[in-house]
Amino acid sequence: MADEGEETEALARALVEAGAIKFGAFRLKLHEQQPDAPLAPIYIDLRPLRSFPEQMDVAVATYRRLIGGLTFDLLADVPIGSSPFVAILSHLTRVPMVTPREPKGHGTGATVEGAFTPGQTVVVIDDLVTRANSKLEAAHRLESQGLCVRDIVVLVDREQGAREALAEAGYVLHAAVTLSELLAIYRRTGVVDNEAYGRIVAYLGAH
Repeated sequence: MADEGEETEALARALVEAGAIKFGAFRLKLHEQQPDAPLAPIYIDLRPLRSFPEQMDVAVATYRRLIGGLTFDLLADVPIGSSPFVAILSHLTRVPMVTPREPKGHGTGATVEGAFTPGQTVVVIDDLVTRANSKLEAAHRLESQGLCVRDIVVLVDREQGAREALAEAGYVLHAAVTLSELLAIYRRTGVVDNEAYGRIVAYLGAH
């Protein structure tokens, strides 16, 4: 069985292999309002992982380790980033899955899809976290239906204040790896050279 360090390196490798983390020069959503802003030297989007079964295996194994020490009755995905992972985790662990969602004006108008009983404990799972807004929204929707949320689990923490925001709201963030740790792995393993590493760190520090 791989230790935690080996598992983290395997995850870092899987993210690059699947194109979930790219290096270069990228336009972001902020460029719609700030077209002259510097291009981003790194782009992170974990949704492509769903197209790479072997890399998905690595991600699911990481999630399974992260939830291993937690106490819960249900798994909740934050649509749609973590939905494939949580479906697989639910199947493997035999723990039921529910999905918090925006209520619609037709049908049942449910804000939580799936079978549950008020009072059950839910662990919220997403692919990455930036400022925690979507995680807080998901937790509040679950709680509005009488469910208990204590823990938020992600693969990547982008280190932009989410851990502190979640803690202030009463939740504990469990992240497999931080962006700083990922970059250190990529520099050590030659995925990025020292010049690119410095450029990325400087960009992230300014944004």
